[in-house]
Amino acid sequence: MKKLVHFLIILAVIAGYGSAVAAESDTINQTDGAGKRQGWWIITGAFKKDPKYAPTAKVEEGRYKDSQKTGVWIEYYPNGAKKSELTFVNNRPNGHAVMYHENGKKSEEGTWVGTRWVGDYTLFYEDGVPRQQFNYNQLGKRDGKQVYYHSNGKVAIEVNVKEGKEEGWKKEYNENGELILETYFAGGNIDPAKTKTYEPKKSVTTPEKAPEEKEIKGTAPTVTDNANKPNTGQFTGEGYWILYKNGQISMKGTFKNRKMMEGEERVYDNNGKLTQIKLYKGGKYVGDGPLPVDSK
Repeated sequence: MKKLVHFLIILAVIAGYGSAVAAESDTINQTDGAGKRQGWWIITGAFKKDPKYAPTAKVEEGRYKDSQKTGVWIEYYPNGAKKSELTFVNNRPNGHAVMYHENGKKSEEGTWVGTRWVGDYTLFYEDGVPRQQFNYNQLGKRDGKQVYYHSNGKVAIEVNVKEGKEEGWKKEYNENGELILETYFAGGNIDPAKTKTYEPKKSVTTPEKAPEEKEIKGTAPTVTDNANKPNTGQFTGEGYWILYKNGQISMKGTFKNRKMMEGEERVYDNNGKLTQIKLYKGGKYVGDGPLPVDSK
């Protein structure tokens, strides 16, 4: 009799354990009597019918309440790495949000409301170093102090923005942290009379993590004169270059197909004195920049 009682107790325990596991698993991908999604859901490649994902791979997961997304939802890349974390309120993004590069490092972070960022926002390089730090108002327009960074972590640009327009002094720095340009804005418009440029006091150290930024010395080739090669180095015409002629900077900026896209071209007189700085934007000459203070 005692053996029978013990046996029945063991069966009851086993049955209870099995019910607990089933109850826990029942909370995944469930709908209620009205057909509304409730509780925790895991959306897989098979459910999403997305060929980029394996049938059992997670596409996204999070909690539903009456078929409305609520709380933090996580989205994944096809390789299984986390792609994003979005906070939902009543099925709409509203709250802290983080986006990721496929290497696992953050790519963006801030507060996402509806269709726009609001408040503090940070954009990151692929190695996790901040690239931009902005502030957005409730309408999704940049407002307040905005900072851009070089890939070595040093500040590249600082500027104040008011309702999406640059206002006041915009300061630009090289990779060594030296001030190279000050531009004054009023209502989004530049005041040329207040603009100042500065020659760096020391040579710019190109960060190792930005191998696309190269510097060569020699005769600067032109777009049409392909035979005129630099004395040292091989000018590819792609990426960021600083070109020299007669020991002085002749061109610096970003090139594409050997054409200056963004940057400046420097013109000197027969005595080697800088007389003109031509500015390029979008591959076109857009006007002259102010000469360095010590060149006037």
